[in-house]
Amino acid sequence: MNNHTVEIISNIKSPDGNSYRVPFGKNTILIGENEAGKSAIAESLQLARTGSAFGLLYRDKLVRDGKLLSNLIPVGEDRARVVATFENGETCSWTLERGKRAQKKGQRGSTLSVAELHTIMAGTNESKVKFFWERLCEPVSVTDLMAGVPEDLHETLVLVCPLEGKINLTELLDKIGKFQRNQNDVVKAGQIALESMGSIREITEDEMHGVWDTIQRAMVRDVTKAMYRDHKADPTLQLGPAIQYLIEYLGGKEAFKKISITDEAASDLSEVLMHKRLSRAALAARNGESKASSLRDSLKALKVAVLNLMKASITTVAEEFCERIGAFLPEDEEFLFEIDGGDLDIGLWKVYPEESTRDGHIALSGSTEARILAAIASGLAEENDLIVVDDRMWDSDTLRKTMIALEKSPAQVVIMSTISPKGRARKAWKYVKISREAGKPLEVSDEGRKD
Repeated sequence: MNNHTVEIISNIKSPDGNSYRVPFGKNTILIGENEAGKSAIAESLQLARTGSAFGLLYRDKLVRDGKLLSNLIPVGEDRARVVATFENGETCSWTLERGKRAQKKGQRGSTLSVAELHTIMAGTNESKVKFFWERLCEPVSVTDLMAGVPEDLHETLVLVCPLEGKINLTELLDKIGKFQRNQNDVVKAGQIALESMGSIREITEDEMHGVWDTIQRAMVRDVTKAMYRDHKADPTLQLGPAIQYLIEYLGGKEAFKKISITDEAASDLSEVLMHKRLSRAALAARNGESKASSLRDSLKALKVAVLNLMKASITTVAEEFCERIGAFLPEDEEFLFEIDGGDLDIGLWKVYPEESTRDGHIALSGSTEARILAAIASGLAEENDLIVVDDRMWDSDTLRKTMIALEKSPAQVVIMSTISPKGRARKAWKYVKISREAGKPLEVSDEGRKD
């Protein structure tokens, strides 16, 4: 049984800091000029019910961070607070004091705003597939997953995901993405390492032996010269034969003169050893980069395979989903939901019964787009959920048709609009007028609308 919010008391974005009271019905339309305070009311309702609100502070996501939400505290006040009362008398609340964490008491269902759906639909094809698969499909068995993934990717699949029980494919995609990012980091680290090493040349074993031979000869030459100086200073040492032997060992007098001094030979040895070590490090970096690149390519292919599996699952339930969403659209419109060339397209079929034809459109905007997104939200919602339809430049006739269609939604519906809908006030809707002057209290009128 639906247990919707019947009232909120809030001071969020209050111009004078005082709390304001707003009544709600199962379906409510908030009517007011731009900047009148409609968004503050819708945000208050979301925060009270779930502790978060979509689109706050220019962020295309649900916002629940206390530091960000502290901007909702009225100027000169110490806290922001909203209390929601439900049809059965129960309440839930959200309170945020400056410098403290938000306090949430009670929770009623989930919230799906048209603004959030708009962001998802404007996002990547992957984000749309993940969103609808999560809400329309069931986790798959290991057998079905392995059958849907090419055999040459099974090893990569096992690396990413323990194959046991039922597999949630959206969670699997997230894991694949995390692995991809990790491998990207390894590839970049390898590239940076190679760049930082500069110009590295390969050191052969012959070159290595040659350098060691050079430094050995330099050291023998130094010993020979030292012996010669000692012999000149004291001929009685009888070092002549030994000196002569060492000179001949080094190739004779001419070769003796050409031998590098020890410091130069030691410098050559240091350079060769450095290149030897760097070449080993470079080899390790290249191998790491190569392995990471190969794994990254496998992960990319695995992601494509999993996405294709998700698209196939969505296709099997697409017809039933279209019928479900169609229940929340005017009679002359049908929901367009198909996967074409790998892309998930959402739009509207305009039906012309008298001509037995229909036109499909996926490039929607303004109130038409809002109407489609509100229908999707209703088709996905359950009792005790909340749907928030933001102001989309409504015309009065489109607004009225949208309200009629959404009366069948199982969720509580709140629409924001700068205009009143066409025609007489509908019994299924509560009409709430909002007005505000700078620095003055928010004015809320529950008098319905005048034709």
